[in-house]
Amino acid sequence: MGADRKFMIILVTVFLCTFLPTIASVPFPAEETPLVIKEVILETSKMYMWLSPVVHVSTVILLVALYGYGRKLGRIVDAYFGILFLFFAFAQHIAVTEHYGFVAVTGNLVMILIVGLFWMWETYKPRNEYAFHRLPMWRYWVLPFAFIAFWFPVGADLGPDLNPILLLTSSYGVAFCPTTPVVVAILTLIYPRVNKHLLTVTSLTGFLIGLFNAISLVVMPGYTLWMLFLHVPLIIVSLYGLLIPRIMIDRLSSLRSNGD
Repeated sequence: MGADRKFMIILVTVFLCTFLPTIASVPFPAEETPLVIKEVILETSKMYMWLSPVVHVSTVILLVALYGYGRKLGRIVDAYFGILFLFFAFAQHIAVTEHYGFVAVTGNLVMILIVGLFWMWETYKPRNEYAFHRLPMWRYWVLPFAFIAFWFPVGADLGPDLNPILLLTSSYGVAFCPTTPVVVAILTLIYPRVNKHLLTVTSLTGFLIGLFNAISLVVMPGYTLWMLFLHVPLIIVSLYGLLIPRIMIDRLSSLRSNGD
């Protein structure tokens, strides 16, 4: 079986994970699944938010160092993001809740676990080249979206909270949704010197989970329009990560045609 065919099987597996049921020690009807997931996310957020400042500061330090010494720090950055995704898979999607007992959100857990394993394999056999060359201006459109995700300005009531302190204490780094747009944005800025399989599986997972969050507006009580807005970077940047190979081919063809 060829490598491309194996990778397609992995992508199909990621998609099929969306149909895995959420497991709880207290039985619940299927229509309560959004409530179960909400309770898990609230519980895990309380448990791990103390880590947020550490991850914010370490990310900034790594990105600054990456800009100057990208080729030398590639494996460190790959391992850093790999550890974060493995953390998200388990820490964010397994909890003991008040109403449902032990709960595992298996679909998200397995999808993000696959992403984490891809990043750890990239650490072992690196293909990302973190060399930031001068790019056409349009390539930098992802940066405002990455900034919003890094800031993730939401309050306890899931409404807007534009306090600058959230640049240090938001759920970036302890939750998948605000972290992934930053990671995918970095990968698109080093494209095409990037592990394309890693970019694709990370972007696909981000896009699928982003769509589920959009659906939460109508199926999850308490989900706000502001939360939907804050998940736009996850959806848009992940979709761009999936489409950038096609976009680059089209732009190259357009430039050649104009040259002719």
